[in-house]
Amino acid sequence: MKQAGFTLIEVVLILVIVGVAILPLSLLFANASIRSGEARDATTAAQLAQAKMEEIAADKSSPARGFDYLDTANYPPENPVVAFPRFRRSVVVSADSTFDGVRFRAVNVTVSTSSIPPVMLTTWFAGH
Repeated sequence: MKQAGFTLIEVVLILVIVGVAILPLSLLFANASIRSGEARDATTAAQLAQAKMEEIAADKSSPARGFDYLDTANYPPENPVVAFPRFRRSVVVSADSTFDGVRFRAVNVTVSTSSIPPVMLTTWFAGH
């Protein structure tokens, strides 16, 4: 009569195969987790840059502020950004350029954090 079950050699072989397979899988999951955090930080940085650029566009369109308000001194560095303590944000407004009699200013918004390269958003504003 044959008994059901595994021999000691079969059990050891299964443990070795599982042990060898678990290491690469655990590294894969760890790497995916790290990349997920970096992607989240990149998305947050892009949204923070866009939010500041929209604030600057609103200032430019405001009758109380207008084009001449767009100056680096009016947008001090945020270190950290309110409600986002791991992020820093800065604004640089370039000197005026002129083309066909229209003044332009480039505005750069940079958002940085330790886990990703800085995210920079640049827009040109025209002073009509």
